[in-house]
Amino acid sequence: DDIDGGELSRTVSLPSRVSETPDLQPDVDWILQEHGRRYSSVNNSDDEEEEYPEEQNFEQRSGSAEEALEYEDFMQRVRRQLVSDMSRKRAKRPSFISVSSRGSVPTIYQEIGTEEDFAHEAVTLKSEAKVLASYSIPLIFTFLLEQLFPVVCSLTVGHLGKSELAAVSLASMTTNITLAVFEGIATSLDTLCPQAYGSGNFRGVGIHLQRCIAFSLVSYIPFGFMWFFSEHLLSFVVPEKELVALTAKFLRITILGAPPYIMFENLKRFLQAQGIFDAGIYVLVICAPLNVLVSYNLVWNSKFGLGFVGAPIAVVINFWLMFTLLLLYIVYIEGEKCWGGFTRKAFTHWKDLSHLAIPGIIMLEAEDLSYEILTLFSSYFGTSYLAAQSAVSTTAALMYMIPFAVGISSSTRIANFIGARRPECAKTATRLGISSSLFVGLLNCSILILGRHVIANVYSNDEEVVSLICELLPLVGVVEIFDSLNAIAGSCLRGQGMQLIGSIVNLVVYYLFAIPLGMILGWTFDLKLFGLWIGIGSGMLIIGLIEAYYVLFPDWDKILRRAEMLKEAEDDESEDEEYLSDCDSEIDENTRLLGP
Repeated sequence: DDIDGGELSRTVSLPSRVSETPDLQPDVDWILQEHGRRYSSVNNSDDEEEEYPEEQNFEQRSGSAEEALEYEDFMQRVRRQLVSDMSRKRAKRPSFISVSSRGSVPTIYQEIGTEEDFAHEAVTLKSEAKVLASYSIPLIFTFLLEQLFPVVCSLTVGHLGKSELAAVSLASMTTNITLAVFEGIATSLDTLCPQAYGSGNFRGVGIHLQRCIAFSLVSYIPFGFMWFFSEHLLSFVVPEKELVALTAKFLRITILGAPPYIMFENLKRFLQAQGIFDAGIYVLVICAPLNVLVSYNLVWNSKFGLGFVGAPIAVVINFWLMFTLLLLYIVYIEGEKCWGGFTRKAFTHWKDLSHLAIPGIIMLEAEDLSYEILTLFSSYFGTSYLAAQSAVSTTAALMYMIPFAVGISSSTRIANFIGARRPECAKTATRLGISSSLFVGLLNCSILILGRHVIANVYSNDEEVVSLICELLPLVGVVEIFDSLNAIAGSCLRGQGMQLIGSIVNLVVYYLFAIPLGMILGWTFDLKLFGLWIGIGSGMLIIGLIEAYYVLFPDWDKILRRAEMLKEAEDDESEDEEYLSDCDSEIDENTRLLGP
C-alpha cells in the first residue's frame, strides 16, 4: 500500500485482542513502535520527536482518512499475527522477517521457544515427582547399557588366555580412570547448560557445549601421549613384560576412540539440559548389539578376525558410532534449537570453566579410585577374596548407575530453575531429589540382598568365591543406601554450582577417613573384605550427610548471584549487536516495500 505520513506506530488504536493479553503487549508495542520509528525516519518525518496520545486521530497527522484506514487495517493484521504467535510460545527476543514482494506477511514474528516455561511454570511436589521419574527412567537404561561395553570386551577376550584377560582388565582400569577425568569435565555442563536453558539463553547452551568439548580435547593431548608410551610407564609397576606389551597395544589403539567418547558425553548433557533424556537409549539400543557382533567377529572370525587387537578396534568403532548416531539425532530429530553455530568463543573463558571442571573431576575420581584401591587391597587376602571383591565391586558400580541417573535428573531441574531465577522451585526439586535417594537406596539394597545367590553364581562356580559373595552382598546392600544419598546429593551440588564443596568433602573423607578405617578393620581386626566395605560405607554415609546438608540449606542468594556471573555476558552483547543489526536491515526492507 502506498502510505505517506509521519510517525505511525503511536497513533493506531490497539485491537481488543491485544488488550486481552496484557503480558504480551510490551513485546507487540516494541515491535510496532520500532517499525513506525524507522518508517518515519526513512520518510523524513518533521515531527518525529513529537509525542501524541494513543487516542489521537490518525487522520490529523498522516493525511487522508482513507490512507489512515488502510494503514490501521494493515497494523491490525500485524498485531493479530504477533499475538497469535506469542500466545502459543513465549519467546526470548523478537525477530522481524521481511514482508514479501507480493505484500503478504507470511511470518511477522519468529521465536525460539521452549516446551517448558521455567519462569512461569506451576511447580508442586507431585508435578516434580512425575518429571523426575520421566527423566530418570530413560537415563537409568542409558547408563546400564553403557556399562555393558567393558563387560563385552572382557568376555570376548577372556577365552584367548590369562595374559589377554589380565591385559584387558589392566587396560580397562587405565581407560576408566583416564576417561573419568573427562566425565568430570563434562559435569560442568550439568551446571552451565541447564542454567542457560532455564534463563532462555539457548545460544549460550551451544556455546558452553563447544567450550567444554574444546577444553576436553586439548586436555586429552597429554593423556594420549601417556597411552601411546604406556609400555614404558607400566613397566615400572607391572613386572610381566608380556602383560605390559599387550596392555600398551590395547591403549595405543584406544587413543582413537577417546575423542568421540568425550564428545558423546558432552552431547548427552547438551540434550539433558533441554529435557531430552531418551536419546541415549535409542543410540545405545543400536550400538549395544552391534558392539557384541563387531567384537566377536574382530576377535574370533576365522576369515578376518584379528585376535586380541580386534577388541580395542571394536571399542574404537563403537565409540565413533555412538557419537555419530547421537549427532544425527540432534541434527535430524530434536535438540538443534540450542545450536547457534560454531563460534570462536569456545576458546575463551577456560579459566572460568576449570573452576567447575576441576572439582567435578575430583568428585568422580575420588570415588572411582576408592573402589580400585579396595580391589587392590583385597588381593593381599588371597585369590578367592580378590575374585569376590572384583565381582562385588563390579555389581556395586552397576547398581550405582541408578542413583546417579536420578541425581543427574535432579541436578538438571535444579539448574533450570536457578537459571530462571526461581529458587523456590529449585528448593522443591532439591528436596525431592534428596528424598528419592532413600527410595533408590532401599531398592538397590533389596535387589542385592534378595538376589545375592543368583548374582554370586553369575560370576563364579567356585564354592568359596560364591560363599564370600553371598556373605558380602547384604553389607554392600546397606552401603548402597549411603551411596545413593552420596550420588544424588553430589549431583544436586553440581546443579547448584557448588562442585567445590563436593570435591573437598569427597577427597578428605575418602582418603583421610574411609580408606584408613577400612584398612584398620580389614587387617588389625581381621575383618578382611567386611572391614574394607565397612570403612568405605562409613565414608559414603558421612559424605552423603554433609553434602545433603549443604544442598538442603544453601545460600540461595549467593547461588543466584553466582549463576548470573556464569552467564555469557559477552555472548549476550554479541548476540544483541547481531540481533539489532538484523532488525535494522529487516525494518529497512519492510519500510522500503511498504513505502511509496
